[in-house]
Amino acid sequence: MEITGLACGIIDISLPIHRAMPIWPGDPCPELTPVTSLEVHGVQVSRLVLGTHTGTHLDAPRHFIPGGRTIDQLDLGALVGLCRVVEVLGADGHISRADLQRVEPHPGERVLLKTRNSHQPARGTFAPDFTALEPSAADYLCERKVCLVGIDGPSVDAADVSDFPSHKRLLGADILIVENLVLRHVMPGPYGLIAAPLNLTGADGCPLRALLSPCPFF
Repeated sequence: MEITGLACGIIDISLPIHRAMPIWPGDPCPELTPVTSLEVHGVQVSRLVLGTHTGTHLDAPRHFIPGGRTIDQLDLGALVGLCRVVEVLGADGHISRADLQRVEPHPGERVLLKTRNSHQPARGTFAPDFTALEPSAADYLCERKVCLVGIDGPSVDAADVSDFPSHKRLLGADILIVENLVLRHVMPGPYGLIAAPLNLTGADGCPLRALLSPCPFF
């Protein structure tokens, strides 16, 4: 997976969305189907079908918290501003409290976690052996009062966890979650982040075009 470099050093850290991409088991497969064509109708229009948690995406509190905020109710300030990419490999596979204590996140920070996931070869199907957060790590991020946590895997919870404790801890503390970031070619350090979702009324999540910039324009 290559990161697309744009003008002013902008780095795209989003997965391309297409029909053959890996998706979480049970989620709808992305579809982009022509409705009209230039040749027949003089205008091209397509129908887009995809899940709210397809590819690089944002989890809103409503994803797991009854009565939690939906995408259209979020404070976009949490999704635009300075962030820090940190590499956390985890001594025992998943990320623990002790691993994040070495990072020392501070209140209000946007933290993007580059894990072992970024060192794995790209796969064409869903692979359940990704690195995620232990519940103790989620608790620590809540204690540190960060405003956003991003990770380079499909979930902050391990694939074999049924009750999604890390999601519930973070979203219950009103900490936004961005999953499936592409950080393979991103060096640890400070960046500007833009990760704005569509203004979907009542949505529990939304795919993102997440962008980083080394330029200090925030």
